[in-house]
Amino acid sequence: MSRYTIEIDGIEYSVEILADTGNEARVVVNDREINVSVTDEAGPVSPPQQPWTAPIRPPVAPRAASGELRAPMPARVTEVLASSGDSVERGQLLLKIEAMKMENHVLSPVAGTVEKVCVSNGQEVAEGELLVKVSPS
Repeated sequence: MSRYTIEIDGIEYSVEILADTGNEARVVVNDREINVSVTDEAGPVSPPQQPWTAPIRPPVAPRAASGELRAPMPARVTEVLASSGDSVERGQLLLKIEAMKMENHVLSPVAGTVEKVCVSNGQEVAEGELLVKVSPS
């Protein structure tokens, strides 16, 4: 239907809108299909006259300047893909976490070197807990 590239906190996301009924949409974000509800303060919105971009919260809200990646919610670490000392690119997948049966990808906010991986597979993490620190290059 419609394709967009959006940037949130310096990280680019590829978004494709597959179906839009006005108050619900089926979208693909970085190759992952999800259903979203579209509302405003007054309730469901009518179908837009022009293409729109759905606000999408990044999987993990990093502190871009410091390269710190923290858990956005309580979750379980399902896969660690980076190790201390690894060189990484901005937007590279570092680890996966699961919360409320949804898999979230933790992406590097900067190009640099992984300074510290603070979690391991299967570990439960609290909201705001430091997951990975990347030193910008």
